[in-house]
Formats: sequence, structure tokens, C-alpha cells
Amino acid sequence: MSFHPGKNHARQESRPAFTLVELLVVIAIIGILVALLLPAVQAAREAARRNQCKNNLKQIGLACLNHLDTVKYFPSGGWGYNWLPDPNRGSGEDQPGSWIYNVLPYIEEGAVHDLDKGTTITNAPLTALAIQRLQTPLSQFTCPSRRAVKTYIGYFASDTYAQTGMSGANGVAARGIAKSDYAASSGDSQQISGDNFYKPLSYAVIDPSKWQRTNVCKATGNFLVDQWLSSCQTGVMYYRSEIKMKQVVDGSSKTYLVGEKWMHSNGYEGGTDINAPGFDYGDNNGMYAGYESDNHRAAWLMRTAVILGQEDSQPKQDFAGAASSLNEIRPFGSAHAGGFNMVFCDGSVQNINYDIDPVANSRLANRLDGDVADTTSF
Repeated sequence: MSFHPGKNHARQESRPAFTLVELLVVIAIIGILVALLLPAVQAAREAARRNQCKNNLKQIGLACLNHLDTVKYFPSGGWGYNWLPDPNRGSGEDQPGSWIYNVLPYIEEGAVHDLDKGTTITNAPLTALAIQRLQTPLSQFTCPSRRAVKTYIGYFASDTYAQTGMSGANGVAARGIAKSDYAASSGDSQQISGDNFYKPLSYAVIDPSKWQRTNVCKATGNFLVDQWLSSCQTGVMYYRSEIKMKQVVDGSSKTYLVGEKWMHSNGYEGGTDINAPGFDYGDNNGMYAGYESDNHRAAWLMRTAVILGQEDSQPKQDFAGAASSLNEIRPFGSAHAGGFNMVFCDGSVQNINYDIDPVANSRLANRLDGDVADTTSF
């Protein structure tokens, strides 16, 4: 067989090639396809994150019901933001820690619940085990649409935790603490910060006569006191609560239990500067500390325009808010578009539209007002 280099070279030169115009057309087509596909991919990812969030609430609801079956009442909300959990004090009104702390044994996190069980804390800084719990985030309490499962900067926790005469947590909050994206429903009252409730500074100085029964409304006849500073709580989990299922008069399928909480979207990482944009008093504390707006929300209905001129607790989607928006720490809400997830007292999870009627929202948060909202219109 003979070799003809010239002939082969001619054949190679005669092969067609892409022109610059053709290449640019192909690139443009690929770009258009990617642009068309990207929103669908993002939507699919958000749908998956939203389903995970819904599943988190389902597990939380089941944990609350298991707690109910075991001790005969729903988890208690604790004493106040300046108190940490104490595994030596059981559950209910004697437990200073949060409702989240109280459900840990029912979500297979009993080890976290019992970390410092049997230890004695006197006037020394928090034990290493208590700090370990403070800095233990859990995926069940994190919405993947909002933020990752990790610790976030806190504020008050750095210098106001009080336990057995001890104050200060060695600046643990500034180093990062575990937070929750879910909050228990404390009812339809305005007061959910806990500042008006008795919070003893230590076990040693507890005065039993000062504990308030916040589920008893004390009308004074003064509008500003009754509507703005009311301490009456009509929900299921709140300050030192021990609510039994029979006390959910409006029905377990018609009463809020735990839902996603609203936040400033530019405050997800937390912070210690109360004047910084996005600083949020509804997310400045840890998820294991006692009763506070970090772990509780309300559906208070502003029934007149005298004070703020709007429904103060209407659910909403996260947005980049201004610094220290005190009037926006109460509502439920989420990072999702259109609505937020809520688990009811029967364990069912539903998506609630942000434009839900304010009266219906208020009724669903109140377990015993006799006004049952239509849950088919969410």
C-alpha cells in the first residue's frame, strides 16, 4: 500500500468547520435554555426545602403530642429569657427551660436534654455541659429555606442568664448559640415578650406568691392596659403553662400549636448591635432559654386604630427590615413565598396564607374563645 501525503492533506482541508457566527448562535441557544431551566430548578429546590420544613413541623407536632400522652399536658414555655433549662426539675411549670427543651426526649434528643443532669450549679459560671447544650443546633428546628443548621450570634444570652444564683454565660452568645425557626403559639394576646411576667433572679430568691397565672384575663376597663399590656395568654404553650387537651375547647384541628416565625431577612446571622439593620428582638436569644418571643409568637388582633392603626400580628414573609422594629417581633411568618407552615394541636400541618383574615388568624390562636375559624380557606 502506497502513502500519498498530499492527497490526505487535501481531504483534511476539505472538512467543514463551525463559523464564528454558528458558534455564537449555539452559545446563545444554550444561554436561553439555561435561563429557562434555572427558575424551574430553583423552584424545585425551594419545593424540596419547603417540604423539609413541613416535615420538621410534623415531627415537632408529634413530639408535643407524645409529651402530652406521657405527662398529660402540652410542653410548658418556661420562665423567661434569663433562665436556662434544668434537667433536675422535670417538666411543667417548675421547668425554667423552653418548650423546645421539653420536647427533646420525644425527638430522640434525650442526650441533649440530660447533658447536665445531676450536676449542681452554684454561683459559678455555667458548666461546660450547659454551654454545650446552648451551642447544639438541631436540624428539626431549622428551616432550610432560611438558614443552615449551625450556631448564630445572640445578644441578651451573654449577660442575663440566671440559674441558681449565677449570672453570665462567659460571653457564650457572642460566640454563637443554637436558635429556632419555629415558635409555639401563645394565643391572641399582645404580650409575648415576657417582660411583664415575674422572672426570679435565682432559685434562692423565688417568691411563689409572685408567679402569675397568665391564662386568667384581668380586665381593668382601661383600654391601653387591657389591649396593649394584657398578660392573658390563650394559646397552648406559654409562660409556665400546663395545658391539657381538654382545655383546647375550640378543637385540636382548629387551634394553632407551633408555626414558623417571622424574621428580618437581613438579620438571619444575628448580632449584638441593637441599632444594626436587621437586628431582631424576636431572634436574639437561644432556643433552649425560657419564655420569650424568640420561641413564641402570637396572633394578636388590633381591634381599633387607636395605637398602631394596623393588625399588629398579621403573618408575613421575611423581608429586610429596619433596626429594632419592636412592633414586628410577634407574628408568625417564614422565608417562603405565599404562606407559612403551621402544625395544629391534632398534629396536622397546614400552609397558612399571609393574607389570612386577621380575625380568623386570631381565632385559630385562641384555644377557648368559641369562635372556630374555617380551616378550609387557607
